[in-house]
Amino acid sequence: MLKSRIIRHSLYYGAIAAAICIVVAMIQFYGIHKSPFGRYKLPAFGINVLFILIAIWTYRATNRGVLSFTEGFSVGFLTNLFAALITATFYFLFLLIAGDEAIMLWVKENVEAIMKIKDSHIKNFGLADFNSLLSQAKQIPSAGYVFLDEIAKKQLCIVAVTIISLIFRRHTYTIS
Repeated sequence: MLKSRIIRHSLYYGAIAAAICIVVAMIQFYGIHKSPFGRYKLPAFGINVLFILIAIWTYRATNRGVLSFTEGFSVGFLTNLFAALITATFYFLFLLIAGDEAIMLWVKENVEAIMKIKDSHIKNFGLADFNSLLSQAKQIPSAGYVFLDEIAKKQLCIVAVTIISLIFRRHTYTIS
């Protein structure tokens, strides 16, 4: 019963976080013509962390103010995982349906960012290393790569899950 309650709670808040991440990504792509996959993914991390915080806090509030670290970590971890899976699945399907325009924009932004640091990179690491870095940036990732990248990078939010769970934990004590 407790496990299914945690899963339902986490799925609810994870789905909301994913929906907001998707809306922000579509605004980035169609509104300001920035790829939602590269360095413009930062708002998605903030959204996930915010909903991890909300999910753990509301779980504790509906649990008579009691929350163990294990419960808090489970709620936060699953909220983040569900949000990442839903968002990654949407990105995968979006790229399959809409084509490679968003990926090509991502590659273009990566190449532009590398070209900005060309002089200092060549000075510090050499021309061969810079050419290797540039050739990596020019590689065109697949929709599957974007799916895995989304899931992998969102797992960085586990640090936030741990900290929030530690802060929000609260136990009841009985004096016999």
